[in-house]
Amino acid sequence: MPLSASCALPLPGASLAAPGPPPRPTTPRGSLDRARARLATRLLAAAGPDGLLRAPCDSRLLETALALRLLTVTGVDPDAQERLARRLKTALDEGASDPLQEAAARAALGEYVDGPAALTRLLGGFDHFTAGRKRLMFQTVLAELGAHPFPGLPSPGAAFEARGQQRWLVTEMAALKVLHAYGTGAPHLVGEDDWRVLAPSSLPGPPPYGNHLARILALLALRLRPRYATAVRARARELRDGLREDGGLPFITGMDVFATATGGLALAGAGVPAHTLRAPAAALAEHRNPDGGWGFDRGVAQSDVDDTSYCVEFLRAVAPERFGDEVAAGERYLLARQGGDGGFPTFERGTASEVAITAAAVNALAPSPAHRPAVEAAVRFVAARQEAAGPFERSWSLNESNALFRTVLAYDSFLAAAPGHPAVPEVARARERAVARLVDTQNTDGGWGHVPSDPSDPISTAYALIAVARTPASPPARGATERAVRHLLERQRPDGGFVSRPDQAGPRPLAYHVPLLTDVCVLLGLNHARASAASADR
Repeated sequence: MPLSASCALPLPGASLAAPGPPPRPTTPRGSLDRARARLATRLLAAAGPDGLLRAPCDSRLLETALALRLLTVTGVDPDAQERLARRLKTALDEGASDPLQEAAARAALGEYVDGPAALTRLLGGFDHFTAGRKRLMFQTVLAELGAHPFPGLPSPGAAFEARGQQRWLVTEMAALKVLHAYGTGAPHLVGEDDWRVLAPSSLPGPPPYGNHLARILALLALRLRPRYATAVRARARELRDGLREDGGLPFITGMDVFATATGGLALAGAGVPAHTLRAPAAALAEHRNPDGGWGFDRGVAQSDVDDTSYCVEFLRAVAPERFGDEVAAGERYLLARQGGDGGFPTFERGTASEVAITAAAVNALAPSPAHRPAVEAAVRFVAARQEAAGPFERSWSLNESNALFRTVLAYDSFLAAAPGHPAVPEVARARERAVARLVDTQNTDGGWGHVPSDPSDPISTAYALIAVARTPASPPARGATERAVRHLLERQRPDGGFVSRPDQAGPRPLAYHVPLLTDVCVLLGLNHARASAASADR
């Protein structure tokens, strides 16, 4: 999945790989550099033999509940059933992460008591262009888990249409269509095309596209066709191989590609020598998809704009001559997905453009003068969206500060690349508003939460720090930077790492957690703070 950490251009005059001369160890900057060194050591230790950083995903209640349902209806692996049920019960006792996942867990355990109308309450104020589809998805999932009857639909076939969307979403919607059709006594609505979409999920090996949720939904649907019964039971037995130590199943296999690209940028900014970063860079180059882009994990053939943007940035930063072909292919992938509004979608051209994703593409494309028209159109899209609705998009990240720091980086990329452009005043004003929003919403402890008034957490604080640290000429931003750095340094664990609440979202708005990304993002934030201090010294 796409996400949520970026480095983009360094501060003017500061090198990405070497943010400044080492400070005297008796100064506060010495503490900052020691914290960065400890984080860099942790990230380097996360690298596997193939050079990619290992970034597994924690288990989640939704997938755990559906896995229990699959094992129960197929009658396989009682021991795994017990582990899954125990994980659900423990999580409910401790307090579920959100109402939707609590509902799924209780339904899988036979404890759900709310009616179908409760879904509106469960989704809360989720306001997004995918909201209608998500409502249908969760209604159908809860019905499959036995919580309530399947929803009535005026046009069942059209309701589950996902043509032109990312591949795992096409799989999910085909599976939901089958479950709904059989659950409402209308199996004739299912066609051969639907079964063909689902068939790859019946094959041995890792889940297609690294997505456990899509595969489990597909297997639950495929069980309804006798020809797939043996394969479904075999894949159900293999589920135990994907369970985490707590007995639950994660949403995705991991984010090794995304973590390597963003982590590589963080390591470069921390001063790790270029030769040390060539192994992860070469590993990323090997995992490029035939379309020129990258997915979020090894074996994920669905490329996306977010991962591709960060892979391009990292390869360019480490060895642009060696990886010039990969960088060029990634740039072509990005340009082919730019929409008529100037923005970029996450996956496929023709779907809705998103602010944070567009900002990521700007940072990848801006260094090349040949892409100036595309960058200009993209920055104008971001600024116009900010003017119309505020720069507070919460999409693949649950953080308001995520979209804000990305827009600031995109504005800086544009301003550095086109200093005399007519749009400079407009972009400069938009940048000022974005930074002011962060300064105004900083908590008294120096950190930020997902949204204003939320308790502070490290990853939200790191996102905000990237943006405010890049504004050293502003006294309020400079003060916010100092407070944010103190907040983070006070929360660094003895092992050098950080613990944060889940930040990623998928399917939006459900949270999932990849713990390594917290360390990556905090190191990115601290690097920007260090570069800001070095710039002020000059």
